[in-house]
Amino acid sequence: MHEKMISFVEILRGMDKASSTVDEYEKGLKLYSSWLESQDLEPADVTTRELQRYLGWLKAEKGYAPKTIRLKFVAVNQFHQDLASTGDGETNPAEDVTVTDYAPKRTRKEESSKERRHWLSKEDVEKLVKNVPSPQVRNRLIVLFQYFTGLRRQEVCDVKISDLDREQRKAQVRGKNGKVHTAKWQPKLDGLLTAWLDMGHRDASPYARESDFLFVTESGPQLSGSHLNNIVKQAAENAGIQEVVYVNAGGSNQYKITSHTLRHSFAMHWLENGGSLEGLSKNLAHSSVTTTEIYGEILEERASEEYEQFAPDVNFSF
Repeated sequence: MHEKMISFVEILRGMDKASSTVDEYEKGLKLYSSWLESQDLEPADVTTRELQRYLGWLKAEKGYAPKTIRLKFVAVNQFHQDLASTGDGETNPAEDVTVTDYAPKRTRKEESSKERRHWLSKEDVEKLVKNVPSPQVRNRLIVLFQYFTGLRRQEVCDVKISDLDREQRKAQVRGKNGKVHTAKWQPKLDGLLTAWLDMGHRDASPYARESDFLFVTESGPQLSGSHLNNIVKQAAENAGIQEVVYVNAGGSNQYKITSHTLRHSFAMHWLENGGSLEGLSKNLAHSSVTTTEIYGEILEERASEEYEQFAPDVNFSF
């Protein structure tokens, strides 16, 4: 990586930024540095035209999805902004680049499904629960626990038995950036939770005694996020409601229904039931209600589409 980029990353690490964010910047700059070297270019000599060529290379040669391209270009933009501010570059050449010309804000999955978020109807959630693979008690509990709480999949996997307040039906959850928040669930979950914890189903795992986690498996003391995701994808397949929305650059199928679909479903059903955006933002543990507003926008768009299809109409002349 170019020495100026190394220096820039070192400065970022000394700032109040999440280490994961700085790691992503570093990955993006390593790729950019490699491309500059292949083009025999120095960072200070880069123009807007070169950055447009770089974006085209990310899209056509590397085959990156739009979201990945945008993420990697953020690091490039910030780097050139820093160069300009320190006098190592006259201006920031990224300022005049329209990134969405190369990486539209709709992802491949969104373009394929024509949706920014996919969610299940309540009937399809019920189908999902009924068609989970074995072991059914655990897997039905997993699906309903994520749906009723609206948690991210890793948050579900990280819940410990000691985090639960079964009487109040809530759990203390460690979320993004170590933020702790409270998740709640419906009384309907009590039966499955009792069966899992008190009637021997969890204890059937050889790792049950040594594990503090709510969800254990036959092969380990903690359910992984990928395992949880596979449970949901398989249940959707079994229920006949799964579909492939696109094939990624690596040749792998990307499915319409994943574990994150349950979080989206929680959000949309909350709003459909009359809940507020502010309340939803709190329960989803979003850092800002602005993040949650996408769900409100989706409801408004759907209402507009449904007006065209379902609004009352009569024939008359004047």
